[in-house]
This record gives sequence, structure tokens and C-alpha cells, in this order.
Amino acid sequence: MTHMSIRTWGIVFLIGFSMLSGAFLLVTARTFSPLRVVFLDVGQGDAILVSQGKTQILIDGGRDGKILLGKLGKHLPFWDRRIESVIATHPDADHVGGLASAVRRYHVATYLSNGVEGDSDVFRDLKQTLDLSHVTKQSVVGTGSRILFPGGTELRVLFPQSGAAKTMSETNEGSIVVRLVFGDASFLLTGDLPHEEMVLPDIPSTKVLKVAHHGSKYSTSESWLARVHPETALVSVGKNRYGHPSEEVLARLQERGIRILRTDQQGDVVYVCQEATCHLKESKR
Repeated sequence: MTHMSIRTWGIVFLIGFSMLSGAFLLVTARTFSPLRVVFLDVGQGDAILVSQGKTQILIDGGRDGKILLGKLGKHLPFWDRRIESVIATHPDADHVGGLASAVRRYHVATYLSNGVEGDSDVFRDLKQTLDLSHVTKQSVVGTGSRILFPGGTELRVLFPQSGAAKTMSETNEGSIVVRLVFGDASFLLTGDLPHEEMVLPDIPSTKVLKVAHHGSKYSTSESWLARVHPETALVSVGKNRYGHPSEEVLARLQERGIRILRTDQQGDVVYVCQEATCHLKESKR
């Protein structure tokens, strides 16, 4: 074989190997890209980041924009400045206070809410920011609305009916409730909803329950826990004057042998989901 032939075959081999390697990386990226569910430690408030590959959903944003941006910077790639959807479960300041900062920093494709507007300064700031932003779509969502992630993972809205929150006398009563299912794992995210058993009588059992209203005594009743059968209860809470989480709620969870995780104790709580199941990543706090 001539020197030229050897060189030619060598180039062909390298090109072929590169193409195969690229195909392998593409396939593995699609197949093994994990889903991450992160309960962000934002103090007394809620902020939950659900991400898979380049798809990110932010549910609520805590009270403080600076804190939220610090957490997003920690859990999102530095080069990714896009959030596919922001969901505001209800307009209370400890859930939407940080969202205006997120909308200013990131390109948010879709903003979803229950349609209720708040009367706080932080909500007015959020509304103005949304009106001046490049958010592609703003929508009111309700029961049956869903978001699909790569691979078939589904985030489904269970409550309230679209537009129904506007008829409720108290903002917490209209909190958006969503359920995320990944293989045999499931997460139930309840906002600040009180008396859950009254409005969600047919709820399926769920592995991880985000305890409503930071552990308020008006939520997480015995009958609710009997229906949901959670293995883990996540309390998103910080220093507060309301007595959250309630000792009554903590006692009910402990009596049932439910594992309790608290953002004020564990910091960010991270679940990594692969191969049809989710596992808790150890906190570095």
C-alpha cells in the first residue's frame, strides 16, 4: 500500500470515528440526561426548579430576587439564559417576590399563573416587568394543563379549574397544585393550599409531598396524609413569625413514619431522576 493510500485511509478512519463518537454522544445525551427536581432554599417562601437538559421550569420564586438569582446561578448552566416556563402558584409575595428578577435576568418563554393579581409592591413590579419583557406567552392554567419534558416526563396541573381562583376569597385557596411523575417516582407540589382534602378528594398516592403553606396548621391534615401516603415530606420554610412549620403537622408526619426534609435545615434539596426512579442527592450544607 502506498504512503498516499495509507494517509487517505487514515483520514477516512478518523472521519468515521468522529461521526460515530458524535452519534454516541447525541444518543447518550438524549437517553441519559437526568431530570432534576430542586427545592431551593429561599428562606420563608417557595421556589422549585425542575430541569432536564435544556428544559427548565421554575415554580415560584421566593420573596427575594437576589437570593433566587444566586440559587439559579448555582443550579443552571452559566451559558443557559433561557427558562422555558415560570409558574406562579399564587400572587403572595413569598412566592412571586423573586420572579421579576428572574424575568429580567433570563429569557422566559412562558409565564403561567392562576390569573389572580396581588396588591403587593412586589407583585406590581412583577406585572410591570412581564409587560416590558420578551416573555412569549402569558397564560392562565388550570386542571388538566400539562407540561411535557423530554422522554415523556409530565408535569400536570391538578387544581384549580382555569379561572376559578379569581372567585376565591383568599389567595392561598387558589394555589396551583401540580404533580410531576417520573417513572415510579412522583412529586406533589401544593403551593399554600389549605384543607387540601376538601378540593382534591381523588388524589393519587405520591412519593414526595411538598407540604402546603410551609407547614401551616391549616394544611396537611390526617385525612390528607391518609390519601397521599407520602414517603417523604418536604417543608420549604425559613425564619418566620407564623410558627411554621406547625408542631401539629410535624407530629402527624412523624407518627406516620414519613421522612421530613426542611430547606431551613438541609438547604437546597435536590432529587436526581434517572432510569425510572429518583434519588435524593446529599446536601453539602
